[in-house]
Amino acid sequence: MLGIAWGLFLIGKTEERKTANPENPIEAKVFQTQGDATNKNEINPNFYPIRNWEIKDPEISAKSAVVISFKNQSEEGRVIFQKNADQVLPIASLTKIMTAIIAVENFNLDEVIKVSKSSISAVGDKGGLIRGEELRIEDLLQIMLIESSNDAATTLASDNPRITPSEFINLMNSKAKELELLNTYFIDSAGLDIKNQSSILELAKITNYSLKFPIIWDILKMPSATVYSIDNKFVHNLINTNKLLEKFPLLKGGKTGYTIEAGGCMITVSGIKNINNNYLIAIILGSGQREIDMENLLNWAQEAFLWQ
Repeated sequence: MLGIAWGLFLIGKTEERKTANPENPIEAKVFQTQGDATNKNEINPNFYPIRNWEIKDPEISAKSAVVISFKNQSEEGRVIFQKNADQVLPIASLTKIMTAIIAVENFNLDEVIKVSKSSISAVGDKGGLIRGEELRIEDLLQIMLIESSNDAATTLASDNPRITPSEFINLMNSKAKELELLNTYFIDSAGLDIKNQSSILELAKITNYSLKFPIIWDILKMPSATVYSIDNKFVHNLINTNKLLEKFPLLKGGKTGYTIEAGGCMITVSGIKNINNNYLIAIILGSGQREIDMENLLNWAQEAFLWQ
């Protein structure tokens, strides 16, 4: 199973801690000081990434934040920044990553679903769905992931004739158990319920697992898209809620979330400059300025380390 190397850096539930301490002999095996990096040819490749301690830790207003580096999907990730990493918090529309996983794993994306009245009554952000219109599952995924549409998420879980709403939610929670997530739980497919909760470390596992399905991240990196109903009577012009897509060329995609209880939430997956295959997963929960927090994290992660 895909994993994340929590052991070197995991902290207590109430303690806040950021990057690794070079004075700690365990962490020093992985995070070397800048002075150790004078001759790159003599550095054990397992030491990378190497921290540049002249660059300060980023200032993050979010309640919880993490950045994890991965060499590839088959290897464990390495936490390079964390703040209250195991705190359990509401996750708002970050829920929709799991909703997408369940849809892709269990259904044919060309299957057609008719939108019900109850689904378009979902409160919050909507994708402008019309009662009675028919859309392919892939179309609903685009509306849900690009515009964070609550009615599209509800339609996927509630209007599929092959599964009941409760069965869909059960699949979401069963997948969380399969991924060995102890603090992740889902009540609804959109993320509206405050009891939809997780920690950033467990969200990172969900995110990394979702990378197995290219369709999800192909959608999440789209700045915009146009979707038509099956009969072409209805058109949906979608604009991505992720404002950072066009600011960071290395960004492979991301998902935003917000409720009053959860605050601003965000997941991003990005490449690393001049490094092939490696990537970063960055997550924030409970932010009053999610784009600024995420921008600070992404810029810091690129600049604060020697990657190879």
